[in-house]
Amino acid sequence: MKLGSYHWKGYLIALALLLVPLVAAACSDEEKPTIKLADTQFESLWINNAVAKFVIESAYGYPVETVEMTTVIFQATLAAGEIDLMLEGWEQNMPDWYSEEIDNGNIENLGPIYEGGPQFFVIPTWVHDQHGINTVADMKDKWELFKDPEDGSKGLFINCIIGWQCAEINTVKLEAYGLDASYNIMSPGSAAALDAGLAGAQKKSEPVFGYYWAPTALIGAYDWYILEEPEYNDACWADITAAREDKSLRPIGAACAYETLPTNSLAWSGLKDKAPEVHELINNMNMGVDALNKTAAWSQDNNVQDYQDAAVYFLENFEDKWTSWMSSGDTKKVKDALSEL
Repeated sequence: MKLGSYHWKGYLIALALLLVPLVAAACSDEEKPTIKLADTQFESLWINNAVAKFVIESAYGYPVETVEMTTVIFQATLAAGEIDLMLEGWEQNMPDWYSEEIDNGNIENLGPIYEGGPQFFVIPTWVHDQHGINTVADMKDKWELFKDPEDGSKGLFINCIIGWQCAEINTVKLEAYGLDASYNIMSPGSAAALDAGLAGAQKKSEPVFGYYWAPTALIGAYDWYILEEPEYNDACWADITAAREDKSLRPIGAACAYETLPTNSLAWSGLKDKAPEVHELINNMNMGVDALNKTAAWSQDNNVQDYQDAAVYFLENFEDKWTSWMSSGDTKKVKDALSEL
């Protein structure tokens, strides 16, 4: 039987209408690329990564992977697009790398994930009170309070983690302060080891001297005294940075405190094309120091092992913060995902 042109047109229109939902379904089911987050192994980053992962997966449908790495590897892989995001860039610790990659268009600064992230040298407050220790200079004559259990001829400074830029920065600073003559510098291999060294001493009411930062549960859990250092200035920090990179310049004549700056999220420059919704989300994402401290303290009190639990705690208790990062429709998707847990 032959069909007239009118009937052929009607047949084709009907067929097209039948195919539309099938094509739409195929498009909607199209696999989205994986968003990779750098994990350089510290608590606030674990919380931030877990919150970002929960929101990105539930609101936007992108699979998210966190990748453990050192700072040096994060620098190389972010600039190359092998990872997409470092939610705590701490670019002030690596100014040359940061400036070069920004200038080359390889990375973007998506703004603060929380306000000022201070870094400092600490001792327990009771040690400060009992022994009149106020400044880093005071530590020279007090090394016997902080004896290295492996070497009784020196005190012990617990440095930040091997592979972090601050490990080298702190070494340069301690040399400039003349403390390397009376203290051994021990850089732990993990965040857990760093925390164990500092928290263990506090629990046993023993003196301890080390590096730490905020926001963190450790700083909130115990009474710490932040040792006074010469105030930060650009010229001093340029000398520290140069000596970190070139050991022949050590020891430098003087050092100073870290600069307290907002902690920013850094993104591979291709993220805005790969996942524009995620790019916009991170541009709006600000966790806040207070909310992070409370979430970290809750995580420690509850012996959290899976940081998705910390993410859920944050999302359930600080709704006023995260709902400002996204549209009402995307907010609903996150709330729906929370209700299904």
